[in-house]
Amino acid sequence: MVSGELRKGFDMKIKTNLSKEEREILRKIGEDETIIICPADKGKAIVIEDKENYIQKMYQQIEEGDYTKATKSEKTLLDGIHQKLVAQLKSMGLTDFKQRRPYLVTAPVMANMYLLIKVHKENFPGRAVVSQIDDPTYQICKELTRILNPLDEAGDSYIKDSFHLKDMLKEIEIDEFCRLASLDIKSLYPKVPVKKALECVREALEADTTLKDRTDWAIDDIMKLLEICIETHFKTIDGYIYTQTDGMPIGKSISGPIAGIYLHWFERTYIFNGTC
Repeated sequence: MVSGELRKGFDMKIKTNLSKEEREILRKIGEDETIIICPADKGKAIVIEDKENYIQKMYQQIEEGDYTKATKSEKTLLDGIHQKLVAQLKSMGLTDFKQRRPYLVTAPVMANMYLLIKVHKENFPGRAVVSQIDDPTYQICKELTRILNPLDEAGDSYIKDSFHLKDMLKEIEIDEFCRLASLDIKSLYPKVPVKKALECVREALEADTTLKDRTDWAIDDIMKLLEICIETHFKTIDGYIYTQTDGMPIGKSISGPIAGIYLHWFERTYIFNGTC
């Protein structure tokens, strides 16, 4: 498609670097309904997975997590979240549609669950991701993420990237007896207890002296919006709708800062208090 538009717009002649046989193979792969083509969990690899295996791995993730099959229709669920969001924004004084428009999705759709295949692990398990693009809370989540990110970034153990880690290590005196250990939390976002995490978020907001520089929204209103946004419904590849009953979905923008704020509380309570 891109090469076709370039040819039209710039009168370019783009010669393919694929043979006729290779192009035919790609065409057949694209038309094969028994496989799923998806990205790997790490790096930029592309995975071709048997469709039945893919669906089996997806339901394994659902069985291991806090999910329940929805009893309401897709339209009812979408309308319900949209109406809650509109009502909350109106209660905050955004009575004009133009005021609410930046935080709403015009034609919301149901979020979709898909898998990233962990090719670096045995049996190639999947990581379940819920794509919230254009779901009812997509736009408001962006604003809430902007408000919450500084609270996450203020944590003692927050690391932005490998360059940030390098700078932090420069300030640590390391000798021959030091050991570097790496710990991992399995399925972090889905394991975050929502009720406690929201309590941690409220405490962090109340202690934040710079909050007024980022928003004029009241803390109670921010918390009500977060509760609406955490309500997550999604559709599987075979068309069934599920509701997440606890934990944060991987793929929703607010999941990152909420999980981070919760972990900072956990560290202060159980790790940095001198008892470990």
